[in-house]
This record gives sequence, C-alpha cells and structure tokens, in this order.
Amino acid sequence: MISKYAFRLFGDVAKKMEAYFPELKNDLKRADLKISSQEYIANALFASLLSFIVTLPFLAFSLSIAIGTFLFSYLMTITLTVVLPVSVFFIYLNYPKSLIKDREKKIDSYLPFSTLYLTSILSSGLPFHKALRVFIEFSGHKSVVEEMRKIVNDIEFYGLDTISALERAINRTPSRKLRELLYGILATIRSGGNIFTFMKERTSDFFMDYRRKLFEFSRSMTIYTQIYLVAVILGTIFFIILTSVVSAIGGAAQNILDLQLFMIFVFLPMISILFLFLVKKAQPAWE
Repeated sequence: MISKYAFRLFGDVAKKMEAYFPELKNDLKRADLKISSQEYIANALFASLLSFIVTLPFLAFSLSIAIGTFLFSYLMTITLTVVLPVSVFFIYLNYPKSLIKDREKKIDSYLPFSTLYLTSILSSGLPFHKALRVFIEFSGHKSVVEEMRKIVNDIEFYGLDTISALERAINRTPSRKLRELLYGILATIRSGGNIFTFMKERTSDFFMDYRRKLFEFSRSMTIYTQIYLVAVILGTIFFIILTSVVSAIGGAAQNILDLQLFMIFVFLPMISILFLFLVKKAQPAWE
C-alpha cells in the first residue's frame, strides 16, 4: 500500500533517477527483494520526505528553546532537515547491500556441508535437478536450500532447461563461492563431464578452507581468552584490591564501595557479554 502510494508520488522522478544507480537492480535481485528498482527509489524518496516532515517542526521547536537565538536556530533547523532526508535516502538505497552481505555469510557458512550432502545424493546416479529436489526436501541448511529451490522452480514450474536455470541462479545468488560452484557445474554440464566427480573435488576444497577457518578461529580464541583473563578478570581483581587499600588509607569508603560494586555487577558482566558476542560472531558455522 505504502509502496504504491510512494510510486504514485515519485514514480516519474524515480524513472529519471534510475540511471544514476545502475547496480541497484542486481542488488535488489541478490538481496531477494521482490521490487523493481524504480519502486525502490520511489520508496527511498518517500521515506526521505517523511523524515523531513517529522523532523522539521520537532527540530525547530527544540532548537528555538535550547538556543534561544531565532536566526541561529532557524539556520540550524534548515541545515539538519536537509542533511537528514539525504542521509535517509542513501541509507535506504544501501540497505540491499547489507542484506546481500548477511545472506552471503549464511550461505558461505553452510556451503561445505551442503555440497557434501549434495555430492552424496549425486553418487546415487540421480540427474542433477532430481538430486537438487532431494536436497531441498531433506537438507536443513535453509540459506542454501532457498538458492537451490529457485533453480528447481525454474526447471519444473517455468520450463527452463538446467543450463538456463543455472545461469539465472548465477546472476541472482549473493554468494561468490556459490556462484563459482554453479559456474563449475554449468561448465561441467556443457562439456559433458561428470558432475559427481566435480562436486567431490569442490567439496574437498570447501572443507580444506573450512579447516583453515577452524584453525584460525582456535588461534583467535587463544588470544581472546588471554586478553579476557588478564585485562578483564585480573584487572578487575587488581582494581578492587587497589581501591580497598586506598580507601583504608585515605577514607571515602562509601564512594570506593559504590565503584567496586559497579565494577563487579555492571562492568564485568557487560564486558563478558561483549566477549561472548564477539566469539559468537567469529566462530565458523557448525553442522
């Protein structure tokens, strides 16, 4: 509903601006956003307009009270209400890129296990598109399954041949590794080669890369653990001992006690949560 209204308002402007964003069409396709580039630009313009309408009276009122000088607050309001909609517009246009990176990371994380499973299916002698159907039905790797499901849909529902379906998949997938894999499958089919042999070799390459990532992660974990134990745990203990000695010598015990309680019950848990978050982001996907 909002998209239709935005296109009605800014459709003509969006058509003229489309040429200035040539990568947007492919970005939307790889981000799996089912919307045309013109509609998306119109939505970005509409979001910018809303941000301008919302922030203009609020900033004008707030700055006039805070600053007191009418001319300066007026100039500040105009400046901020111009900068904010422009920022909203470009943030909106770059949103598909963030989705692409997120999807690429998910696909790359499970690609070694997905190729291993698909290779085991191909070893039974099934044709490629039927092996994909079995893979889709039983595999739990949703990010890779979605990409393979689109290939099967192109073949079974839209009547494309396997080569054409793979070419479409190569153009829309956000993952470079999956794109290279599909290129290899496409070249193998065209040359009449054995897909199972190719997949077996690529699976071996993927797992070599995966073992390298595991080794790098284990080394990183060693460094992270040492930093956490020395800088956080021992640092907090040293701080508590030092402040206790200082309070015993110089007084102000209540202030020191409040600071120690803050370190133990606020600072240390927050740092620990941040450490766990960093470890979670750094670790490779597990099967």
